[in-house]
Amino acid sequence: MLIDGNLVAVTDIEIEEARRQLALPTDFLLVQATQQLYHNPGNGMIVITMPADMFVVGFENRSGELKFGVVQINSLKHKVERK
Repeated sequence: MLIDGNLVAVTDIEIEEARRQLALPTDFLLVQATQQLYHNPGNGMIVITMPADMFVVGFENRSGELKFGVVQINSLKHKVERK
């Protein structure tokens, strides 16, 4: 999976951990992840770089329903190149 331009091998265990933290059923599949949180407080867009073990993730089920959230996955921090 691409995470902020880096090709990262995300294991089934890491995906299951993210799904568990967001309390999602098993039919939701991980489709995107980033360590950049974009926030618009009303006076312009700001980008918040997440700590090394925190990720904003997006899951989607077969019906096209999307769910997003922030999860902590310690093992992924060693796989993602920080800039």
